[in-house]
Amino acid sequence: MSDTQPTGHARSSTPSAGPVTAERTGPVALVTVCDPERRNAMTPALVAALGEVLERVTADPAVRVVVAAGLPDVFSSGAARDYLMDQDRGELEPFVRAFARCPLPVVAAMRGHALGGGLTQGLYADVPVLSERSVYAANFLNYGLVPEYGTTWLLPARLGHALGAEMLWTARGYRGAELRRRSAPVQVVPHEQVLPRSLEIAERIARAPRRSLELLKGQLATQLLAAGDAAVEVELGPHLEAWNSPDLRRLVADRYGRPEEVWP
Repeated sequence: MSDTQPTGHARSSTPSAGPVTAERTGPVALVTVCDPERRNAMTPALVAALGEVLERVTADPAVRVVVAAGLPDVFSSGAARDYLMDQDRGELEPFVRAFARCPLPVVAAMRGHALGGGLTQGLYADVPVLSERSVYAANFLNYGLVPEYGTTWLLPARLGHALGAEMLWTARGYRGAELRRRSAPVQVVPHEQVLPRSLEIAERIARAPRRSLELLKGQLATQLLAAGDAAVEVELGPHLEAWNSPDLRRLVADRYGRPEEVWP
């Protein structure tokens, strides 16, 4: 299998939006976020582009499964520095929970590093696939921030309660190999195998009829989002208090982009 497409199917392009592109190979659509200048940091433009591409892709009746990928070395670096420095709180929910709200199953090829909201986004996918060597961090406390969008529920639910809570408290980076050693119940594979493995999983899922996949996605996503929404109710007040604290802007100015704050 190649690194870019499943076997046995012709490849066809689908519309792109800004830094988000899509390519369909048989019933599998590969959606790629590629903004190397910002290292796939979340911006309003990126939020809009991802939503637009997912909507176009899932409207294609030939598509049954979506594989979401990022840059080879960065899946998502979380909220952009200028977003965090702006006192006005923007809305990132359409980006962070985009894969959960997608009407078709999503396999997240988390080949590169995933930080903060970028980690949350990837773990909201139906099947996340992580790299042994990449770094995954819930680094909110590095900036005096506490998370939202259901992150305080999602990380313990996806990675194990003790490990997920530890990641939130320490705010440090965990390489995929460490998460696997600590029995995180997600797939962790060698770096170069993340995309091929994700496409392989997608092809397996795509053997089922599209309508059956839509129905199962509805069942699972309804429960996933309901649990996430319950966590959001608990998170929102504390998140807003931390967001409006001068500590956030001070710590972002001091620490944003410093690898020693996250890297193990």
